[in-house]
Amino acid sequence: MDTIEFARLRELVAASRTYRRFDEARPVPRELLEALVGVARLAPTGNNTQTLRFHLSTEPGEVAAVLSHHRWAGLLADWDGPEEGARPTAYVTVLGPAGARKNAIRNQDAGIAAQTLALAARAAGLGCCMVASFDAHLMEAIGLAGRADELEPLVILALGWPAADETVVLEPADTSHGLAYWRERDALTGVWTHHVPKLALEELLV
Repeated sequence: MDTIEFARLRELVAASRTYRRFDEARPVPRELLEALVGVARLAPTGNNTQTLRFHLSTEPGEVAAVLSHHRWAGLLADWDGPEEGARPTAYVTVLGPAGARKNAIRNQDAGIAAQTLALAARAAGLGCCMVASFDAHLMEAIGLAGRADELEPLVILALGWPAADETVVLEPADTSHGLAYWRERDALTGVWTHHVPKLALEELLV
């Protein structure tokens, strides 16, 4: 298993963590988002139905509207999300047929598509945060309120170039934090570190 391709894939998966702070001065071009969706469309779907649709948000007003309709991190109760200047500059909303949120297969499709998008985004140098906590006004925010009878959002991905003062690390789940991700800021450098605990392989095999 010691092949270059395997090593690269493992490195990409390890690097494809959740980024919650971005360089807001660097917009993400729509063309790049289209390329990411071009990769995600190749991913499998249940019975090859390909019912998912993708809405791209890059215009600042729409990005701000989407930002106002979702939450950032359930385990960071004291954090209201990235400050101005560190917010995402693009979103991809993954939608399914109306009623899809109650359909396990359609949600599985959305999860596969979202992970594929996240991996493609990281390969392109972007940071990504998958978000499933959003309110009922999201369709209005992305200009699709008139299609609510045929489509509904399943997951959204916040995207941007990672902030220079933000780093994300994987670490063993053997600290007092357990499996909860956590953040800390270096008092000298000002760099934020987002810690993501991971169980060891031997703990997962049954």
